[in-house]
Amino acid sequence: MKSYWTVEDLANELQVTTRTIRNYLKSGELTGSKVGGQWRFTLDDVRKLTGVTNPIIEFSESSVSSDSFQESLVAFNVPIKKPEDLLTMREQIIEQYNQVYFGNNRKFYFELISQTHFRVVLSGSRKYTLNFGSWIEQNFF
Repeated sequence: MKSYWTVEDLANELQVTTRTIRNYLKSGELTGSKVGGQWRFTLDDVRKLTGVTNPIIEFSESSVSSDSFQESLVAFNVPIKKPEDLLTMREQIIEQYNQVYFGNNRKFYFELISQTHFRVVLSGSRKYTLNFGSWIEQNFF
């Protein structure tokens, strides 16, 4: 996985023009750093633009007194045995999440991190994270 993107890389990844990326920069919707006169964007820059949050930061910033307090956090880097199984694995996890787990203070994140692994991050009550985590371990490891 890349540690930074250029304007052209990001435009290709988001399927927009380089002009759109430059407009995002001009409007402040996208931030980045200039290196040697050229823009470079980190994963955090891209996540801020797309609205995808970092679950670990979100967890660490949750307040005990807030309605969105997260009691525990569990993360798995799950191996993909065969590339063609990725979509099925993802659907199984989402189905389990939707059918079994409910409540306001539960969160679930799914991210492809390489050709051989995806990451699942769970946050919420201890019971939720430990039970769902056990289910993931039993079904995918």
